[in-house]
Amino acid sequence: MPKPVQFGANALIYCTGDSADKVFVLQQGKVWLTYTDIETGEETSDVVGPGEFFGVKPVLGQFPCDENAITKESCVVLVFTPSEFELLLLSNGRIVMKMLKVFSEQLRRVHTRISNITNTRYVKPDYGLFEIGEKYMKSNRHSHTRYIFKRYLELYPEGENSEEVKTHIRNLENVSTGDQSRNYIGTIPKGKSSAVDNNIQLDTDLLARFSRQFKPGEIIFSEYEPGNTFYLIQTGFVKLTKNAGQNERTLDILRQSEIFGEMAILENSPRIATAMAVSDVTVLEFTGKNFEVLMQGYPQIAIKLLKVFSTRILHSKRRFMILTLPDAQAKVADVFLMLDETRGTAAKEKASDYSREFHVALDDIAHWAGLSIMETKDVLDYYAIQRRLVVYQDRVVVKNINDFSRLVASRRSHD
Repeated sequence: MPKPVQFGANALIYCTGDSADKVFVLQQGKVWLTYTDIETGEETSDVVGPGEFFGVKPVLGQFPCDENAITKESCVVLVFTPSEFELLLLSNGRIVMKMLKVFSEQLRRVHTRISNITNTRYVKPDYGLFEIGEKYMKSNRHSHTRYIFKRYLELYPEGENSEEVKTHIRNLENVSTGDQSRNYIGTIPKGKSSAVDNNIQLDTDLLARFSRQFKPGEIIFSEYEPGNTFYLIQTGFVKLTKNAGQNERTLDILRQSEIFGEMAILENSPRIATAMAVSDVTVLEFTGKNFEVLMQGYPQIAIKLLKVFSTRILHSKRRFMILTLPDAQAKVADVFLMLDETRGTAAKEKASDYSREFHVALDDIAHWAGLSIMETKDVLDYYAIQRRLVVYQDRVVVKNINDFSRLVASRRSHD
């Protein structure tokens, strides 16, 4: 059972960097939460009042505390262990929905700031969908092209490119060979297990009406489509990709019990990625209309969503910090610091010295750093010449992670 704890005035409940192993609910008094604003770099504070939770995101996301919690006056705080907090969420859908909306809004704000820094160009959803269809068509991805252009006509029957799309569809009807769509499925990365997540226990008979199947290579939804559904994978693997000019970047490979597409429902915005079946896939498909009902009936899904949002908020804030550094060398160094911070506990325990091995691709480093592939390669070559790291075909070994930590701290202090 959660325990009430008495704190005196100006007491430190936890501080930035502490291990996050408790969730707090203020019963009496006031608590200051102080943290560094990622946009201004200035210290900012929020006040927690009675009945409010704090310390939630680090516990759900399993990362260290990212703020200081200090009492303004004598306080009584109810302290939950992570398991006690999850039991509370399972029994109270109202709290879960409130947290989901708060986390969603926080994530939206960080994404907006990142877009402002990276000068991400706005693309009208109809034109974005048309661009992807043309790109697939030029690559002879016939089934993918058909999906995109049919969705375009369903969504924008009077769109400015609708006549051109109709012509492309007619031309595709005469093409019976040479479909390259399956060549873009990709492979399942090593270490990706299809084991069931025991935290997601669903009555599959009751949820059978939400079940959908996809064959390898089928598009589940496309970037720029309106988001009115989200999915939970029952079997198989799903690849998430994002188009960047003429390139297509793989964001992740998802497995059984993982959730995707949820941001569009909470934000009511176009899809920001394409989801494609890597293998035979069975998913549970849910709509915005039954979203709250589902969350209340199956709170374990809601808890998983909260954990997803907590992790995404951390990663988004961390990427923002990388992007605000003044030069490419510091940005790439900070990418490796970020990767080291998010390593699993077992990996950290094995690291007996300051050397670190990262299984990360060049385009992933470039994405996190907000640099081109060529700029990123130049920085890695520079560090390799200095013998700060070694680049292998499938990994990068950083000789001394503390060296990068000092470099980044120096750049931030002089920015």
